[in-house]
Amino acid sequence: MALEKLEPKEVFKWFEEICNIPHGSGNLKKISNFLVKFAKDRNLYVRQDKSLNIIIKKPGTKGYENHEPVILQGHMDMVAVCEKGAKINMEKDALKVQTDGEFVWADKTSLGGDDGIAVAYALALLDSDKIPHPPLEVIITTNEETGMDGAMALKCDDITGRRMINIDNEEEGAMIVSCAGGARFHGYLPISRENKSGIKVKIHVKGLQGGHSGEMIVKGRGNANVIMGRLLLEITDALEVGIISINGGVADNAIASDCEAELLLMGLASQMHGNIQGPDVSFFSLFGKMSSIAYKVEEEFKAELGSRDPGLSIVVEEVVETSLPPEETDISNMASVNLDSSVDAYTETHEKREVVSGVIPCSEVIELARCICAMPYGVQAMSASIDGLVETSLNLGILKIVNSNVGAIEGKEAASQSSGTVEEAFLLDYSVRSSIAPAKEALLRKMEIIIEGFGGIYEITGEYPGWAYAEKSPLRDKMAEVFKKLYKKDIRIEAIHAGLECGLFSEKIQHLDCVSIGPDMQDIHSTGEKLSVASTKRTWEYLCEVLKEL
Repeated sequence: MALEKLEPKEVFKWFEEICNIPHGSGNLKKISNFLVKFAKDRNLYVRQDKSLNIIIKKPGTKGYENHEPVILQGHMDMVAVCEKGAKINMEKDALKVQTDGEFVWADKTSLGGDDGIAVAYALALLDSDKIPHPPLEVIITTNEETGMDGAMALKCDDITGRRMINIDNEEEGAMIVSCAGGARFHGYLPISRENKSGIKVKIHVKGLQGGHSGEMIVKGRGNANVIMGRLLLEITDALEVGIISINGGVADNAIASDCEAELLLMGLASQMHGNIQGPDVSFFSLFGKMSSIAYKVEEEFKAELGSRDPGLSIVVEEVVETSLPPEETDISNMASVNLDSSVDAYTETHEKREVVSGVIPCSEVIELARCICAMPYGVQAMSASIDGLVETSLNLGILKIVNSNVGAIEGKEAASQSSGTVEEAFLLDYSVRSSIAPAKEALLRKMEIIIEGFGGIYEITGEYPGWAYAEKSPLRDKMAEVFKKLYKKDIRIEAIHAGLECGLFSEKIQHLDCVSIGPDMQDIHSTGEKLSVASTKRTWEYLCEVLKEL
């Protein structure tokens, strides 16, 4: 056990146990069943619903039996991402957790501290017979990261508590009391496939930090999908290219750190429109031209991003059908390339060319690039009432090709949907957030107009409400009092530009008084995610003291 020496032992024991069970969004049967067995082994009340949500109840300890129950709430799913080339199957393999005593992380993958630490805290409390507490009602939901689907489906008829501590915050010393509402926007641009002759080329946008699209969007980090859109726009201005495959991002609510496209390089854009006669331009000249464009776009984005996201790299390489890996091209040497259309070049080009089936034609690549560039992205408005708080934003989290009648996402009925279906399409998957409901609706309407203007269709799913600040909150006041007693300073009362399940539970449970806390974490939803050991210990001590005081 990699974490067995860390304190608090009772928390890190269960956290590592959770890390041994794959639990990315949509892959939750095993961890949900694990929680059922945990409860039954301890003779605790447990309910598992059709969405795999879990409710576990534990009576109050001696002297607390008749106190008002406290709800502890978190979610069991994580954003499961790994580095390119990492030898791990995120749907089947355990995470390789590591620690240096100061932080905990997972080797080449996300850690899932969001929100595995909430589950670990809850299990440690449910497993203990020494920690004083009122009756506990633990709610652990599913698929929070992909639209709060579990919380939406959960019936709360057996929940009697009216005080809820959500443990899904990633900053110690801050108590969240309000959050944004949001939705998922799925835009589809229909595609066709043709047989085309050309040279296979791969473009890889990488090296970006990524991160949570609610909390990190204000930092202005680069988005690989957005960069790919602008890169394709520049490339198609000069060259005729088709798309063989494209894949960027891992979740709509994670800023895409990586996007890769396999293209078929066919000629000059002017040749595509019949404006040039004569032999084909050489492969070297076409490839060099593409590399030159990639270098230009990389330099432009590096200037725009500056120190906010300095690791951007755009790699261009020929796809060689051989057992040897293709050589990457250093595009820094490609700032200026002259086109060569000699007879020798004509021969060279045709020696390299091949006929490729299933290529998406250049005209549709152009439409994709224009649509991405036309769509709004990032922070749209800042709060007028809270300094530094984002009011409205959106994130292009996923860019890929999807198949077969994409008019109804995963069999779920969309909140709103444009007419028609398409058999195969580019998917542009966005997370949209706003603390002002009309602003969210106006942004979604703008996106609908844009996608339909490019001949696409859309769906809006996973809409969830914001969580309004409560003027009166005895739970907030008591927890602030306990924090000051422990640490001799005031806890920060904050609103965040991210979705929390508190808004949904406030609608489901009448007169619910709730707050959100959690230990320090860094770069959640990314392979750089880290959980602070010391903060985990302090937050545990704070939670135990709060339960004792309640």
